[in-house]
Amino acid sequence: MSIDKWISKESSKKGEDKKKDVIPKEKLDQLKKEKIRQLVGNNHQKKKLKERKDEKIEESDFFSYMIEFQEWLNKRTYLKGDLDKLEIWIRNLYKKLETEPIQESKSDNRNIRTQLRNQYKDIPPNFLDEKIRIAVNKKLHGMKRTSSDNYYLRKLKNIVQEKLKEVKYYEILRKILD
Repeated sequence: MSIDKWISKESSKKGEDKKKDVIPKEKLDQLKKEKIRQLVGNNHQKKKLKERKDEKIEESDFFSYMIEFQEWLNKRTYLKGDLDKLEIWIRNLYKKLETEPIQESKSDNRNIRTQLRNQYKDIPPNFLDEKIRIAVNKKLHGMKRTSSDNYYLRKLKNIVQEKLKEVKYYEILRKILD
């Protein structure tokens, strides 16, 4: 049996015409994206950011985000319906507030680590055991440590604490000798 018997020629022509009238897939995808952008409001936010850049106001990300939140809040008259959105705004503000100091401390951490590495190079190789030295190197460079490395680091920490106690006594003896 052929399918031609089931479909008339007129209905198949209408189907072909409809296919030609349909918007191409690429254009349809583009229209969907534009509609999504309008719903989300990205275009509105981009315009605000462009206006702020034109004003040449140098602000932190947190401050600009705070202004956007204030503008959004001022437009609302009935906040009870927007509780979910308010929670999201506040969570995002809190996260931005937390991340800003962390970024500053990361740069400070890098400077401290480089100073420690340079100071560590001054220690003679024979001063520490080989395994302790390997564990300290791994800790300095942020490499993954094994359980034995952690053991040697704890051992070194105990040795250092004992030696620091001894240093106090040596300082007293030095004062006496002077």
